[in-house]
Amino acid sequence: MIDGLRKYNRVVLEVVRKDLLIELRSKQVLNTAVVFALLVVVIFAFSFARSFTDVGVVGSGALWIAFVFAGTFGVSQSATAETADAGLDGLLLLPVDRSAIYVGKVLSNTVFTTAVAIITFVCTVIFLEFTVPLDVVPILLLVFVLAAFGFTSTGVLIATMTARARLRELLLPLLLVPLIVPVLLAGVELTRVLTEGYVTLRWFQLLVVYDGLLFLTGLATFEYVVER
Repeated sequence: MIDGLRKYNRVVLEVVRKDLLIELRSKQVLNTAVVFALLVVVIFAFSFARSFTDVGVVGSGALWIAFVFAGTFGVSQSATAETADAGLDGLLLLPVDRSAIYVGKVLSNTVFTTAVAIITFVCTVIFLEFTVPLDVVPILLLVFVLAAFGFTSTGVLIATMTARARLRELLLPLLLVPLIVPVLLAGVELTRVLTEGYVTLRWFQLLVVYDGLLFLTGLATFEYVVER
């Protein structure tokens, strides 16, 4: 059992390492997602910043809209790259439970999505004068990680499911966005309350519980998705 667990963890780490090395060399996903996120922030800065007296509303909206679109692009490109080069077929030949592949893909995409969220947050601070108390910045970073984990937990599953579809660019957001609404609501509300200088556990609890639900669902169904 211990040897099986070690083999499982090794596959997870190798999948994460592979994805990170590919992205570091190509920079295709991260660069495109960051540019798209910056465009969203700049558009908000020029279109809405002067129309609202509460800059926090504009900054929070720009942050999480950019998060959704950049994250969707990231998981889509990651799944497409695997199917285009038959990388996923090679991973499926590994003598280990296929959920290890899913866990590795979720962790690597969580890193990408969190990085985009942090960069977008910095841009909202610069372009929109979105002020956040320094003592709550670590908590806000934790919110980004949790939101990215929940987002990619279902994003990897749906992107893998639609990777070979003709209209995958349309199907992915249509199937993904309704499922991550609780994640977005928790992210928006936690961003709002943190910028106002206080913390609420209710939205944290929702975010953690829903993340767990999405992750366990992905673990249970990933093998059936890749065998279709």
